[in-house]
Amino acid sequence: MTRAATPPTSGTRVHIAGATQPGRVRAINQDSVFVDRLASGVLAVVADGMGGHNTGEVASQKAITIISRELATGWVHPPIAIAKAVQAANLEIYDYAHQHPEHQGMGTTLTIVLIDDQVGLVGHIGDSRAYLIRDGTIAQLTQDHSWVADRVRQGVLTEDEAKRHRWRNVITNALGALPEIKLDIDHFTVRSGDRILVCSDGISMLLSDAQLLEIVSRYPPEEAVSRLMQRANERGSPDNLSAIALFVEQVEVRPKPYALPSKPASVELRGTLSGIRQVAEAYPAQDWLSRLRRQSWYPYRFWLAACGALLLLFVYFGLF
Repeated sequence: MTRAATPPTSGTRVHIAGATQPGRVRAINQDSVFVDRLASGVLAVVADGMGGHNTGEVASQKAITIISRELATGWVHPPIAIAKAVQAANLEIYDYAHQHPEHQGMGTTLTIVLIDDQVGLVGHIGDSRAYLIRDGTIAQLTQDHSWVADRVRQGVLTEDEAKRHRWRNVITNALGALPEIKLDIDHFTVRSGDRILVCSDGISMLLSDAQLLEIVSRYPPEEAVSRLMQRANERGSPDNLSAIALFVEQVEVRPKPYALPSKPASVELRGTLSGIRQVAEAYPAQDWLSRLRRQSWYPYRFWLAACGALLLLFVYFGLF
C-alpha cells in the first residue's frame, strides 16, 4: 500500500507519503500504516503486529482503524485525544483477543506523529520509530520498548550489539497484549523544512541513521519511501517494511489551547481515567477556568469564600 498527497495551498503545508510491504522473506504483512490530513492536522501512524500468522496483522489493522477513527473528527486537546485513542485501541484489541481464542497473545507496536501546526506530538509504544531530520542531522524522537534497548540504556550492550542480538525482537511493551499499557507522549517544535520519518523496525534494523538521513533528505516523500523499501529489500528484508515520510513545507503558528511540558510524559493507561488525567496534567489546558483550577488556593475556594462572606457580615453589622 502506498499513499501520497498534495498539501493544501494555505496554512501549515506538509507533503506526505507512506507504504508497507511484506519484505523478501515473510509471506504475510503484519504491519499497517495510516497517513492523512484530518480536520485539525496531519496524522501518521505505523503499527507492527505480533502474535503469529493471522494474528499480528489483525492487531495492527485494528490499531490503525481505531486510532484513525478516534482522531478523525478533530480535537480540542490533541495530547488527551491521543491518549484516549490509544486507551480505546488497547482495550478493544485486548477484549477481541479474549473473545477469539485463536488470537490470544496478539499485540502491536504503535508510533503516532500528529502535526498540529507548529507543534508535533508523538505517541509511542514498542519498537517502531519516529525520526526528525533537520539541518542535515537526524534525531530519534522515540525510545524503543524492547529488551535490547533497555540493555543499551543500562550500558550493558552497544547499539551495534543490540542490532545483532538474538533477543532484539523481544518487545517489553505492546498495544493490546495486556489490559494496561504504557504510553510515551512527547512533542517537538515543527519548523519549515523539517522532514519526519515514521517506520517499523523492518526499516530501522537494516538501515543506519546515516542511510536514513541520506535518503529522506535527498528525495521527495514518495520517492524517499520507495527508496527506503528498495534499500531494505537489497539487504534481504527479513521483516515486514513500513515507512511514512512527512516533509514540512510551511508552518502557520497558531495559539494552542494546551501548554507544553519541559520533558516527555510516560503514563499507564488502564480502563480508568487516571492515565488520561496524567496527560492532562502534563499538557495543561490554557483556558481561564483550567488556569484557575491550577492555582494553589483553588482546592480551598469554598473555605475562602465562606471566610470572605463572614468577614463581610462582620463589617456590615459593625462588629469590628
